[in-house]
Amino acid sequence: MEAVAQRTLIDPKMLIKSLTVEDFCETAEAYFAGVANPEPLLAKPFHSLDEAPNLLRNLGVLLAGMNLGPSMTVLDFAAGSCWLSRFLAQMRCETISCDVSHSALELGKELFRKHPPINRPIAEPRFLCFDGHGIELPDESVDRIVCFDAFHHVANPREVLGELFRVLRPGGVAGFCEPGPQHSQTPEAQAEMANHNVLESDVVLAEIGRMAMSAGFTNLRTKVMTDLEINLKEHEELMEAGGGSGLQTKVFSNAQALARNGGVFFLDKGPLVFDSRRSEGLAHELEVKQPELSLKAGSPVHLELKARNIGHARWLAKTPSGIGQVRLGAHLYSETGKLCDYDFARSDLPRDIDPGESVRLGLDFSFPEPGHYRLVLDFVAEHIVWFEQRGSSPVVLAVAVA
Repeated sequence: MEAVAQRTLIDPKMLIKSLTVEDFCETAEAYFAGVANPEPLLAKPFHSLDEAPNLLRNLGVLLAGMNLGPSMTVLDFAAGSCWLSRFLAQMRCETISCDVSHSALELGKELFRKHPPINRPIAEPRFLCFDGHGIELPDESVDRIVCFDAFHHVANPREVLGELFRVLRPGGVAGFCEPGPQHSQTPEAQAEMANHNVLESDVVLAEIGRMAMSAGFTNLRTKVMTDLEINLKEHEELMEAGGGSGLQTKVFSNAQALARNGGVFFLDKGPLVFDSRRSEGLAHELEVKQPELSLKAGSPVHLELKARNIGHARWLAKTPSGIGQVRLGAHLYSETGKLCDYDFARSDLPRDIDPGESVRLGLDFSFPEPGHYRLVLDFVAEHIVWFEQRGSSPVVLAVAVA
């Protein structure tokens, strides 16, 4: 019997030359329209015991590096069945699912109908069909962009990166999880290109970085990951002295092998802007002139205060959903320390307060009952955190009410 000649490897760059962006869009639509059983697509990342561990590891690393906060607007680019959009909505982000396939977005709508987020959504999910060239969103209209295992299917990466830069707000982040620099040579990728004309490009970070910087992004950063298993003796060595040269070589070799198979990277649009939709970077100094107050029951009280933002996050005076809005708050305790009213009083900021800025504001309240109290003053990022929980010192006033 004659031996069958080995098939020549398909070069994705040649595939790009032979087909148009529109051809690839039609291929994607045909794929999703022809899905007989959508359950594996809708069940991601839990659709396969073989794939779930890697997907979940990469997803966790991606989310951590995105510096997401509730109520942020997130563009899920090349969203497919929108499984990641649903998880983002569960985490109280406002989602825009974008894909070239209308059928894929219909699957996403079905997923949201069958499994709506448990909490009340910040906003209704949005679904946006992409023509392969321009994203139908205004300039600087999204806080974050996520692209999970899809950018290697893009035939015009330079043009698409330009669009992602355009719609991203200054200080925003675009996060990607992609295969590695030899992805196109894997059997799975070769089969997809041979049988379905699906583009399976290699993802070389140096090339992505050059295109991204040309588009206007200011930085590309990536996460170094390892799935190395070590024994107890090696773990003790790692904890006590950082590991000897043998262990260091094992860690480096494992990280290098993992990187060759792909990983997670981020594109920054200028310095990352922190604000009160996240707890990170929230800190204050609070000054009150009167350490003690003597009042009459039922009489209105106006307390003047001065506060300074000593953290690295902007205090937002107002947000569309109320999440992350910073307000001055007061807890009321009895003289012996028993909590009487945790949300005794609130006062709004007059404007956003940037790191290093100070603001003067007042707090209005009254005490209906005579007695001796302790009034604890602190700032709160609504539905996120009280600043005391992040290390700031509240001001405690002794109050005598006649």
